[in-house]
Amino acid sequence: MQRVRVALSTPTPHMAPLWVAKDNKLFEKYGLDVQMILVSGGSLVAQMLASGEIQMTANAPASLVNLIAGGEKLSFFLGLSNTSPFTLVTQPNLRKAEDLKGKRLGTARFGGSSHISVLIALEHLGLDLKRDKIILIQTGVDPERMAALESKAIDAAMLQRVATKAMTAKGYYPLLNMNQAKIPYQNTGLAMKRDFAAANPKAVDSVARAVIEGYGFIFNKNNKPAVKEIIARNLRLPNIEAAEDFYQEALEELDRKPYPSLEGTRNVIKYVAEQNPKAANIKAEEIVDTSWLKKLDGEGFFEKVYGGK
Repeated sequence: MQRVRVALSTPTPHMAPLWVAKDNKLFEKYGLDVQMILVSGGSLVAQMLASGEIQMTANAPASLVNLIAGGEKLSFFLGLSNTSPFTLVTQPNLRKAEDLKGKRLGTARFGGSSHISVLIALEHLGLDLKRDKIILIQTGVDPERMAALESKAIDAAMLQRVATKAMTAKGYYPLLNMNQAKIPYQNTGLAMKRDFAAANPKAVDSVARAVIEGYGFIFNKNNKPAVKEIIARNLRLPNIEAAEDFYQEALEELDRKPYPSLEGTRNVIKYVAEQNPKAANIKAEEIVDTSWLKKLDGEGFFEKVYGGK
């Protein structure tokens, strides 16, 4: 079997199709030995991809856009998450966009998904970082952002579904749910170097087929207990019951036909270019490659996986 190493930058419910494909030996079904490596930080993932240490990556595109701006030939061929999973959650007394002027907003790493999401959210709300004197603070992952909110170290934070539910239950205010607002954003995608795709078309096709079968398994409600067990194990939750919200998040945010989003990728490029002017020359059409999924679509593979539903 051909070995393919895939880096996952952050364990989230959007990775569930990959976990399911691995757990159910779907990659092996298509002749692949897929190794999944959890790597902290998109910039490190980008370096590993550039060096050939890994063949594919599942992570937020911002660091990869920077890599492309530096001359690497990459393509996004499957959109694991085509919408931002974040909600802009504020202190209970901040309930309007203008209330955020002069305030401190918490994100994870600069350049990551939560950082790009907050920039898009502010524009959507008619706010501007410099003009409105809004300060962005790197406050870590969701639990750390929640703690920063509760200690009033920040006035607002970008939080994912489960963290948002916990904080709104305590009275914090969901000012903008980016998923519900349907703001185009390529949150997570499967990417690879173009020369790998050219040299290994069968392997790429096989990865796409196995992952789509993973989607089919997830969307089959009869498999809910098994999917929750896989999510609980990979997120290191205390028990299967704790995976319910993450399971619902996966159902809400995964697309049955996970084409990467051109408009969402344009949004990522736009905000990366504010920090790295070289990225302004990148065209989304040049890095989003829908040909692999179109091939499956054309042969009726999705209908086969979903039972015609």
